[in-house]
This record gives sequence, structure tokens and C-alpha cells, in this order.
Amino acid sequence: MVKSMTGFGVGSAEGKDWRVEVSIRSLNHRFLSTRIRSFNDHPQLLSRIEARLKEAFSRGEISIWIGVNHVGAGGNDNPLDRVVAQSIYRELLDIQLLLKIEESPTLEDLSRAGGLQPLHAEDEELWQVLERALTAAIEEAVAGRGREGSELGSELDAIIAKIRVSLDRVKDRLPEVLAEIKNRLSEKVDALQLKLDPSRIESEIVLLSDRFDVQEEIVRLETHLIRASQVLGNDSPIGKELDFLSQEMLREVNTLGSKARDTSTSSIVVDMKLAIEQFKEQLQNVE
Repeated sequence: MVKSMTGFGVGSAEGKDWRVEVSIRSLNHRFLSTRIRSFNDHPQLLSRIEARLKEAFSRGEISIWIGVNHVGAGGNDNPLDRVVAQSIYRELLDIQLLLKIEESPTLEDLSRAGGLQPLHAEDEELWQVLERALTAAIEEAVAGRGREGSELGSELDAIIAKIRVSLDRVKDRLPEVLAEIKNRLSEKVDALQLKLDPSRIESEIVLLSDRFDVQEEIVRLETHLIRASQVLGNDSPIGKELDFLSQEMLREVNTLGSKARDTSTSSIVVDMKLAIEQFKEQLQNVE
């Protein structure tokens, strides 16, 4: 099943003390890139969020926005982890002495170094709510990528079928091309009034035929088309393999066009090149 890299999902959840809203937007990207926005107050949970995103997505630029509201009646009595703050502050003092800096570390320096962090126990309570909202947003985004991927798969199938039709036209044209080569050589011999051994003429025809023989390119191109159709049915991410196959298809078509040197075949080759470019363009959004 083809999956798109474009999708959007939202999720929300509420617990005893927290209400969390999560929104996810995914765009096409060569690799997996995650950006977590507006969640700097809980750095301990970032690694968990990133792990969940990596489980759900293999490619794409994933941007996630998280809104957290404390709804508990008691509020936060001890919102910051003082042990962590003291430890990091001591590290900053050691660096001050090592570098012989006159000014002592400030509260702003401590914050930038990650010293003003919420209590771990509070984060655990928040994670129970955040995880539900995050899961809902991921599921919706994945479903959207699947729906768009289904449309992409149909378009890619249609392009493959179009290339196959053009390739069949080239195969049908080959006998005519060889016959024209033979006729042109015979006409030149007659025009020059040369008396050549018929076997010599046949040898020359064979040599010319070998120069214009594109059977090997046709076989390889057919193999790539078959493989591309098979890959489209896989459940795993397929974008990278299809991109590689499209490059190989274009290489064979270019070779075919350079060897054929036939007006009709050249026109068909142009059609195949355009189709492969369309194929590559659609692949930009395939996971």
C-alpha cells in the first residue's frame, strides 16, 4: 500500500490535573525530520515524543505542536525540580572558575542550561494524558497519509501502464526498423552499382542490426516495470526503492533512444521519458 508523506492530525485528552492538545503536520522530506514546538517546559518528555514519532513515521518532515494546560484545583506547589537545578548550577560554577569568568551564572543561564525543569513525578502524570492525545493525533495523521497514498498509488499504476504501452509500440516497431535498414543498404549498393557477394551484404546487415539492437534495453526496462508494480503493493515504505527504479528506467530509455535512431521510435521514447518524469514527480510525496 502506497503511503503519502503529507498528512495532518489532531488529538486532545484530559486528566485529573492536565488538558493536552496535540496537532501534527507531515510534509515530504528525503529522510525523517521531527520538530517539536511549544514544549520546552518539559524537556524530559521530548525523547518519549520523538520515539513515538519514529515508530509511526519512517520518512517526512513531522512538525508537532503541543498545548498543555494545568486544570487541577490545587495548582503546582513545587513545579521545578530543585535537585536538578542545584546540580546544573554547580556545573555552571565549575565552568565559570575553569574559564575564569568574573560574572556568576544567572537564573537565565540556568534556564538555558536546562536547570529549570518540572518535577519528574509531575511529568509522569502529564505523560499519561499527553500520550493519549499524541496517539490520537498520530493515528489521524497516518490515516490521512494513507488516503492520499491510495490516490498516489493509482496515479503511479496508471503511469506504469502508460510506459508499458509505449514499450510495446517500440517492440512492434523493431521488425520494421530492421527491414528499413536492409532496404536502405540494398538501395545504396544498387545506386553505386556495386557487385557484392550476397553473404557480404547479409553480414553488413547483421552488423548494422547489432548497432541498433535495443532488445537488451527492452528486457531491462520490462524488468524494472514489473518490479515497480510489485513494490507498489508492499506495506513497508517504498519511496526510496521506487525512486531508484525510476532512475534505472530513465537510463534504459535514454540508451534505447540513442541506439534506435528511428524517427517513430524516437517519438515514442520522448513519450516514455515524459511519463518517467511524471512518475518521479509523484514519488516526491511517497513514503
